[in-house]
Amino acid sequence: MTHKYEEKEIFYPNGTLMYRGGVKKNDFGHDIYDGKGTIFDQEGELLFEGEFANHMKQGNGIMYLKGQMIYQGEFIQNKKQGNGILYKDGKVYYEGHFRNDLMDGYGILYFEEDVIAPFKELRTQHPHLNQPLFEGDFVHGMKKGKGKQYYPSGFLQYEGDFIWHHMQGAGKLYFAPESPSAEELVNGVTTLQYEGYFFEDMKHGKGKIYSRLGELEAEGQFKEDAMTGHGTLYYANGQASYIGELVNGEKHGRGDYFNEAGKIIYSGEFIYGERLRITPEIEREIEKLQKQLDGLVGLPNAKKELHNLINFIKIQSLRVDHGLTSFPITYHLVFSGNPGTGKTTVARIIGQLYKYLGVLSSGHFVETDRAGLVAGYVGQTALKVQEVVSKAKGGVLFIDEAYSLINDKQDAFGKEAIDSLLKAMEDLRDDLVIIVAGYTELMEEFLLANPGFKSRFNHFVKFDNFSTDELYDIFAMLCKNNDYQYGEAFAHHMKDQLHQIPVESIPNFSNGRYIRNLFEKLVTIQSNRLIQQENITKEELMEFTEEDILLGITEYLFDNTF
Repeated sequence: MTHKYEEKEIFYPNGTLMYRGGVKKNDFGHDIYDGKGTIFDQEGELLFEGEFANHMKQGNGIMYLKGQMIYQGEFIQNKKQGNGILYKDGKVYYEGHFRNDLMDGYGILYFEEDVIAPFKELRTQHPHLNQPLFEGDFVHGMKKGKGKQYYPSGFLQYEGDFIWHHMQGAGKLYFAPESPSAEELVNGVTTLQYEGYFFEDMKHGKGKIYSRLGELEAEGQFKEDAMTGHGTLYYANGQASYIGELVNGEKHGRGDYFNEAGKIIYSGEFIYGERLRITPEIEREIEKLQKQLDGLVGLPNAKKELHNLINFIKIQSLRVDHGLTSFPITYHLVFSGNPGTGKTTVARIIGQLYKYLGVLSSGHFVETDRAGLVAGYVGQTALKVQEVVSKAKGGVLFIDEAYSLINDKQDAFGKEAIDSLLKAMEDLRDDLVIIVAGYTELMEEFLLANPGFKSRFNHFVKFDNFSTDELYDIFAMLCKNNDYQYGEAFAHHMKDQLHQIPVESIPNFSNGRYIRNLFEKLVTIQSNRLIQQENITKEELMEFTEEDILLGITEYLFDNTF
């Protein structure tokens, strides 16, 4: 069928001109845009002028918005495709290749005028500095591939890989110009600041940092714009000043410190940029924890061992201050004794003490047992141990009933767990403390069964059963901490009942847990008494009466709570 082409004007229903240009009839006899033409909106503003084919923009054309040009270039089937220019506020914003309406292929992004206004004179005096915001590859409307990015002054900021608008991959980052030298003005490039890998505009991965004078300052692993992981710091003469672990750009963890002649002067622990040192602020925190430890009822062995460790670490710190070598020791511990003797409480305090003494980075507490370490299939146990160790890194890993890791010589799963723990103790020897705990006799058998554990645990703390007087003191402390009180008659019955308990002859006596259970049941007895009253005062809510404890004795409360 032959189509007849003609120039024509088409109007909106209100009579305003909608289109002027080439048209042809389609198979249904309707007019469709074809050839060169112009489209207007209902207010008479120009929307588009250019080439059409079968009612679609096809070929070269110009798009407008409210009278301002916003795009000039090629179209295919109504979409910007091919070479073109985008405009913003009448200025060129982008020029390059398009695909499916989006910037795609090689292109150039330009700064907005107000951004580069302060550098207008500099750019005029040095035409080679009249650089765009970005030039390089685009995919789906975003920077992706190789490219160069510039500072508003026109100096090169970055060259390398981009992914989805971000500096990502391998690249080089340059300093922002402050007082550029004649050489920098000629080259349009300031000193290299960083060379390495990026992720989402941040230094991430292996890389090198340089000073403004061009000297290598550091190299190693970066994470989220800061050195984190193993790295090396340098003096201005190029000699390494530090080789070891870093966190957020600071020396943190195990490392070696050198003088400018290359001689090692300290090898050991660093905490947030400083080698292990007890400051007055840290001393106050240590004293608080020591008071907390000393405030616990009983536990003479634990208190003595902890005070010994604290004194040892402090003296080693003073030795380093005077240029003397420090003597490294292992900080892993064995806690032995019955349940409820305070092992977990002391382990938590140790974590915080080790943090302030510089032994651990965070001092947090992670508790586990055989079920938390051993899986049901060979090979999975190692992964389970790694997961628990990862959570405990920087703190204390407390393994209760540790002897249960070895049921017998044929226990392959337990052996795998122990092998994995031994590896973790070696790999994380600078930032992990493991405390194994359990009944005294079983713990001795456990350590003798594995030479690897025996060699790594040389601090043993025995937790004896609490005496009946100490059990009373624990009850009194529970009452004080939970806003309960009692009179002399109640106290007399409580002491009398506790003194009748054969603490040493009861197998696996639960000690502090026994007292907590006793306390909770007395709270229940008091609650049942008070609920019968119509009006209850604050004082009554706080008070244990003689009636409460006598009812407890009648119900064999002190015997049934074991």
